[in-house]
Amino acid sequence: MKKNSLIYLLSISCFLILLASCNNSGKKESYVKKLERNKESIAVGVYKPNEEDVIYAREIIEALKIDGGIVAVSLNDEDIKRSKLENIDVLIFPAFRKYSEIDLDEEMIEIIKNFSLERGKGIVGICSGNKIISKHINPQNIGLINLKMIEPQPGESLNGIMKFELSEKGKQIFPELKNTQNLFIDFQSGPIIDVEKNNKQMVNLIGSKSDNNAGIPFFLTAQAGKGKVFVTTAHPEITPGMRWIVPRIVRWTIGRDLVSYDRNVVRPGFFKQEIVLDENMRREIDEFIEMLTQGDKKQQVEAIEKLSKEYPWVAAEKVKDLLSDPNEKVRLKAAEFLTHIEYTLALEDIQKAIENERKRKVKEQLLAYEDEMSKMIDQKVSVN
Repeated sequence: MKKNSLIYLLSISCFLILLASCNNSGKKESYVKKLERNKESIAVGVYKPNEEDVIYAREIIEALKIDGGIVAVSLNDEDIKRSKLENIDVLIFPAFRKYSEIDLDEEMIEIIKNFSLERGKGIVGICSGNKIISKHINPQNIGLINLKMIEPQPGESLNGIMKFELSEKGKQIFPELKNTQNLFIDFQSGPIIDVEKNNKQMVNLIGSKSDNNAGIPFFLTAQAGKGKVFVTTAHPEITPGMRWIVPRIVRWTIGRDLVSYDRNVVRPGFFKQEIVLDENMRREIDEFIEMLTQGDKKQQVEAIEKLSKEYPWVAAEKVKDLLSDPNEKVRLKAAEFLTHIEYTLALEDIQKAIENERKRKVKEQLLAYEDEMSKMIDQKVSVN
């Protein structure tokens, strides 16, 4: 594990240095060269025009860290134009806060089209990020996949933890889930997709919402020239027990072995039922979050326990702040919560809490949580 971590850090450091060097030069000759990395590793770029434009970009990158064979970095327009994506195997488009404000110029479109259609690289679209690769939205789109998207009407939005089922093809991509009857994933009013077929392209339904006559598609795949595209309208990157789906999707799009991951992240039984994030649920969650920040130690512990059973990811950052709480029970409950929901973004915060801890027994418990969380990333991959 330590050896893999070193390889990962060296690889990503090299990548970032290369990107930084190209950003400081106006000469085309200094564009980013092929990423120096382990020959078996997969380089992933997560499209991020700027900090405010995208949703869950860092969570996507964090989910990719599960796989010790993947190196991931965020890329803006300038990074893509200067590198021509020469050092990237898979490009991910995360959800956008305001898709209407994303405007790709002709150079960007041609680079990404060439990346998929001619070079045979992988494309992943998540939630509204799929609009940028669809042919049916507007002429400025890349147009890699033939999808018609329908925006939810007022009062028709669907948010929360939703039950889904896989097609037979879906079970081939995610064999760990084929014998699990009740599968759940985060869905946040993503665009509803009408799957259309034409003579040039076949769109395959991989998974859809269960118990729904409309059969809302959650996962789809398609061929785009020489490349492959994976579409998800759901958010596996923030679903405890399902985050491993993100690196699995990446491997599928680039034709690599669909390796298996440890049971500490492959936990399809994390949720037991659907959780609809309606107004009542939002008010309840807001009350619990207020207890985290304003309540006494007993209320804080109670709020953490309640949130862990309902919609935990939304409170992760607030709970992370409690790792430095004066009360040891609150600190330990926070560490337990963050480990339970696989919030590996808090790993450094737990390590800092360990450094600052003066009580031996509390430190030992924190060290146990750190060890458990550390094993969720940079996993040695083995063929499924």
